[in-house]
Amino acid sequence: MQINITNVLKDEVTISGQIMKREYVENIMLPVLIGQCGTVRGRQFDIVKIFDEAGLSLAAIPEVAREYAIDKSEKARLRLRQQAEADAHAERCRIATPRELAQAKADRVARAAAIREQGAKVLAARSRNAG
Repeated sequence: MQINITNVLKDEVTISGQIMKREYVENIMLPVLIGQCGTVRGRQFDIVKIFDEAGLSLAAIPEVAREYAIDKSEKARLRLRQQAEADAHAERCRIATPRELAQAKADRVARAAAIREQGAKVLAARSRNAG
């Protein structure tokens, strides 16, 4: 079933080229279309998605609208989890660039120099106190 919803106004909606009253579309046409789908959730969700994306009210079909919202949120949560896993794997498998390697080496050298300098200060202070 191909439904093209365009030009959604306050009182009117254009569906597949026909101008209809918004109230009729939301309260009568939507439940009829959902009823024609029977218990096939995929078809129902397709119709609800079209109406939802057009900004029309889904109040006339509360059960299907609730299941659609739950399904939509679960898919969004799954997509976020998969993206987080993909980002973690990409970071784990990432190869450092030559610039990053050089920066890490410079940081190690600077840290080692600071540690040696601190050790020299401690040894110098110890030798002054020992004598």
